[in-house]
Amino acid sequence: MLLTEIYGIQSLSQKKMDKRLLQFKKALNGIAEVGWQEESTTSYIQKMLKTTPLKRGFGGKNVGLLYKVGKGKKAILLRADIDALKTQAGIKHTCGHSSHTAALMDAFLKRHEVIQKSLKTIYFLFQPAEETYPSGAKAFLDNCQNIMHTVSFAFAAHVRPKLPLGELGLASVVLGRGDYMEIEVHGKMVHVKNTPQGIDALEAAAHIVLFVRKLQKKYKKHLRINIGVASSGLQPNAVPDYAMLKGDIRMKDNKYQSIVKQLLQNKLQELEKTLGVRTNFRYFDGYPPLVNDRKLLREVATYIGKTTSLRPSFNDELFTFGSEDFSFIANTVPSVYVLVGTGDDHDIHEENCTISDKGTEYISTYFTSVIDWWLQQ
Repeated sequence: MLLTEIYGIQSLSQKKMDKRLLQFKKALNGIAEVGWQEESTTSYIQKMLKTTPLKRGFGGKNVGLLYKVGKGKKAILLRADIDALKTQAGIKHTCGHSSHTAALMDAFLKRHEVIQKSLKTIYFLFQPAEETYPSGAKAFLDNCQNIMHTVSFAFAAHVRPKLPLGELGLASVVLGRGDYMEIEVHGKMVHVKNTPQGIDALEAAAHIVLFVRKLQKKYKKHLRINIGVASSGLQPNAVPDYAMLKGDIRMKDNKYQSIVKQLLQNKLQELEKTLGVRTNFRYFDGYPPLVNDRKLLREVATYIGKTTSLRPSFNDELFTFGSEDFSFIANTVPSVYVLVGTGDDHDIHEENCTISDKGTEYISTYFTSVIDWWLQQ
């Protein structure tokens, strides 16, 4: 029996609900905004849900919403990310976040009355700045520590265009750790005619870049590391006395963080000794790996497989070296993060990425079924 029948609630027809969901997605695409600037997006969500949020605004900004539905002592958290990305064609939801947000809005409206009549509580988080530093999830946790003490489990989803439509991709570790580094190199500038008397910061920087490539080859199964920004020199007729390198480090396992740090520090010490440069190495902790709670994952997936048209598929090869700030939440409470197959042609972050309407409906199905699972616990 459906929960709407158990609680005696008359729901909208499926056709009307699907239309509402797709209207949400279309409107969100039309007002797409980058992280920490989602003012119009936040206001639109609040207007459409027609309910006063528990909190509006995180990280000192007036963006993002948290709703509390129900009066039970036991609670779960459902999260959707609301920010978009800058592209050559302007600001667009090329990561599919408009589908995530529309789906959670739809699930909220579908089950609002049911949750209110239950003995459970559900928090609905419309989170800003997933794609932007500082992290919106981290800001939420900093602002709502008292709320998280009441949350038993947390759930989120992400579209995966390259998965077949309707497949629910499940993995133990979904996404990797994402860290950031900066390396400054200081040398001695001289005119080109006096090159032997100079200390070439660019030469040392080149050694570092090549060393990073060696690390990538040696540890390719465990990490991704690369220098993405390199700058040096002021004029062509002088030995440069300064270089700046900036790079990202992604890894599946936290233990490789200390290994990478130590190897880089050893290399810099070697260059200081052999080339006479001075270096400054700054390493910044980013997002931790996104790890699912295995027991919870299997329990919820079994329920979804029995009650919906989604097709749960366990495959640890779905792991990628991308990173995602929901990992901060998953490090706080047992969590499940799934990949919803939308069967689209272009992958996320590609200029032409668009998420199909049917794929968006499947994300709403996922969120709604998690609610139904929780209300029956």
